[in-house]
Amino acid sequence: MMDLRDVARHEERRCAQGMATIAPESRAFAGGFACRDAPGNWSNTILGAGFDGPIDAAELDEVIAWYEAKGIEPRAEVAPFVDPSFVQSLAERAFVVRVFENVFFRELSPAEKVRTPTELDLGIRVVTIDRADAASVRECGLAVAKGFAPDGAAPDPLDVELSERVMLQEGVVTLAAVCEGRFIGAGSMDVTTPAAALFGLSVLPEYRRRGVQLALIAGRLNEAARLGCKLATVSARPGVATERNARRMGFQVGYTKVAMVRPGPGLTPVR
Repeated sequence: MMDLRDVARHEERRCAQGMATIAPESRAFAGGFACRDAPGNWSNTILGAGFDGPIDAAELDEVIAWYEAKGIEPRAEVAPFVDPSFVQSLAERAFVVRVFENVFFRELSPAEKVRTPTELDLGIRVVTIDRADAASVRECGLAVAKGFAPDGAAPDPLDVELSERVMLQEGVVTLAAVCEGRFIGAGSMDVTTPAAALFGLSVLPEYRRRGVQLALIAGRLNEAARLGCKLATVSARPGVATERNARRMGFQVGYTKVAMVRPGPGLTPVR
């Protein structure tokens, strides 16, 4: 049986290292990283911390001050396997739970072709993005940001830029859905053999409920298996479409983590 503590340690540290690579600012903290960007940006988070034993409370105070100096609400993602001192230190500093997130996993085998339970609509195909093709990366990043934006709203340029930075990272593989010559959705994965973490999947509103998300999940799983991965993970908030589709594609819950924040006057939370 797979050790879920090992799954969590690998996944949370992968998240931390990946975010530290793309965030404009980062600093090591308690075995993970604290990452900082413009106020409101989703990279403003402490990730991967607390797995190696008791944390240094004085160092946590320094990190909190580092965020608040830029008007950013301090935020930490906390897995259930961290040292209790991390949770206790956050609670003592008025951190509260903001959201829950489930981390799903499934095993992979190159001998098993992953298939979707429904067929993809005719006229839609799935392609792999070439990181060297700047125009494709830009268009794909825009499609991802549009898919995450509230219906009808223009995507935040910072979100478009961050999506592009993610896709350009070594080890990141992005698959996109194309219809009539335009990108209508995309999803990436971070391949750190023997595991692949699926993330950043969104579909334009007018193309939803047509099998696109399932096709992008299956495509990434098959590519991960081809690259030698034995395990895949994906994270989702409870009850959203990503969770439902992950279950349909053979994923099961590995653990649930929480985002803890320290609200304060004038501090901007993650959007």
